[in-house]
Amino acid sequence: MGVSRTARVLGRIWFRALRREGPDLPSGPCLILLNHPNGLLDPLAAAALLDRRAGWLAKATLWDLAPLRPFLAAFRAIPVTRPKDGGATPESIQQSFHQVHEVLARGGSVALFPEGVSHTGADLAPLKTGAARIALSSPVSVAIIPAGLVYGDRATFRHSVLLRLGAPIPWADLAGQGADPEAVNALTARIRTALKPLTLHDADVRCLALAQEVAWLMAEAPGSRVDLEALRQRVQGLVPHLSSLSMEALAALEIRVHAAQAWLRTKGLRPDQVGYPYLGVEVHRWLPGAALRLAAALALLPPSLLYWPPYRLAGWVAKRFTDEGDQTATLKLLGGMLLLPLWAALLAVATGWRWGWGAALVPLVALLAAGLGLPILERAVEDLQAIRGFLRRRDPAVPDLLEARRQLLAAFPELGR
Repeated sequence: MGVSRTARVLGRIWFRALRREGPDLPSGPCLILLNHPNGLLDPLAAAALLDRRAGWLAKATLWDLAPLRPFLAAFRAIPVTRPKDGGATPESIQQSFHQVHEVLARGGSVALFPEGVSHTGADLAPLKTGAARIALSSPVSVAIIPAGLVYGDRATFRHSVLLRLGAPIPWADLAGQGADPEAVNALTARIRTALKPLTLHDADVRCLALAQEVAWLMAEAPGSRVDLEALRQRVQGLVPHLSSLSMEALAALEIRVHAAQAWLRTKGLRPDQVGYPYLGVEVHRWLPGAALRLAAALALLPPSLLYWPPYRLAGWVAKRFTDEGDQTATLKLLGGMLLLPLWAALLAVATGWRWGWGAALVPLVALLAAGLGLPILERAVEDLQAIRGFLRRRDPAVPDLLEARRQLLAAFPELGR
């Protein structure tokens, strides 16, 4: 199975919504440069959303992990030894560059993370110079494409991801200089400038955090299906506006936002449910489908509960072995890929031994039903949440929250995008 197909299959399992925005990749060799906020989920999400196969530059230490080797092979990963991992020599680095140049010379594409490390930092990490040196020393002309990854909730199973492609970075004026240090530094600076607006990164940590909280309060859909491109645009527009506020005004806005968040948590509501009109015609149109989904969810509940233990165990293992937010999803995915088949095999053996080997198929059918029925279960949960919102639509605090939302829209026009 090719890298794109493998990534799409795994991506559709892990993510509920995958979306790509921005211009198409140009024809010919491309160097695709991405931010790196979510471990191994980053190449998975990007490969699932790119419209062409791409090789991936990956740290050589990943080959030390046996479970990852099949995926590294499927993703056509090119190992690079980083100085921080030890063992890096000019020769080993040049060998990695040579492999990348071979792919580019064939008209192919290579993707890499110029930060050189996955992290949870608010701002982009300092960029390594490898991407610039690869481009400047390439034997063929290369389009340098910045790309930003934005997650709805990066550590959560069945959430959403956005890949935002940018326009090619202009660097023709530097091409004739080769890998001259000044040209390398200049191109690296251009890469950083091109990446930042495509992501949710900024050096102003406080304003970035508040911008994200405000943008989520204005969300118009469940978190797992929210429009991440609209959210990204809102955050990017809000950060400079918030940075211009006085400390007093910023603190006052934080208090209002945190109070609204606390009320939503207390009531168990989503932001998009506050003030929703729940028109009679709309409710009557929704009811038959909701009833069918809830009935189907009840039928799917037994096979789903059968596989609840390995699902919970994968989550527990991820939390037990890392407290780094950018690695949690990676461990959950790898743990689930190991534990679910193992659990299914154990159930099949136990069922076959107890009731005959014909019955051994039951756990496998249950796993298939639970997997295929996952979208129905998710919609049923949203239906129950919609009922909660309907029952609490006349809460006395709703008018105050709507007025606060109106004031936010008046104060920050960026939210109206």
